Amino acid sequence: MKNQRGNPGIERLKKIYSLYDDAIDHMEGVCQKKCSSCCTCNVTLTSLEADFLFGALTLLEKKALQDRINRHFPEKRYIPKMTTNSFARLCMEGKEIPEEENDPSWGKCPLLVNDLCSIYEVRPFGCRALMSRVHCSEKGYAQVPPIVLTLNNLFLQAIEHMDENGFSGNLSDMLTQLLPDNTSVNFSDPAKIHDNGRFVFNEKIPVLMIPPEHRENVRPVWEKLYYYFC
Repeated sequence: MKNQRGNPGIERLKKIYSLYDDAIDHMEGVCQKKCSSCCTCNVTLTSLEADFLFGALTLLEKKALQDRINRHFPEKRYIPKMTTNSFARLCMEGKEIPEEENDPSWGKCPLLVNDLCSIYEVRPFGCRALMSRVHCSEKGYAQVPPIVLTLNNLFLQAIEHMDENGFSGNLSDMLTQLLPDNTSVNFSDPAKIHDNGRFVFNEKIPVLMIPPEHRENVRPVWEKLYYYFC
């Protein structure tokens, strides 16, 4: 993979990823190498994260990624109808929340190779945020500490806010915007996006989704996070 320098948005995104790693470093989890129970085809990401992911790959890595997507593109996958910030806005406005279908049985992430992530170093936040106190494959579910769920929402809101002129979508769908010619797409230009109802536009943070009982605990993290994206 290549080092990416010079893009302010991507540099801030990398700092946000690092901040998240520090924030949950002391949390107890059982996730480890080749533990891919949570690695489904339903992961979403922002256009900024897609740019970061794609820009870090060498030409050979891009070709290998395109081959995997072509061979393992999920027929059924989670296609979001709203982003994290639009969900927060709809709740704040008292409006109806659209129903979404998301089933892990639709299949594994197409980017897994022998149960290992082939883009681990540049994986999107939706993957980084997965953790559990129990083995999902044994219990059939993930047990995530409530404070981690709050932190996850907080970071998702911040990353989306930082990419307010972009959009979000399923990992496989986002990569199909980039892979055909192995060149980067300007995600902020709607004319270059083949939507077909698969993507949703990002929004600024309307209100922070922090439960009252977690406000003091996450305040130090929020203050650092705010510095990075504002």
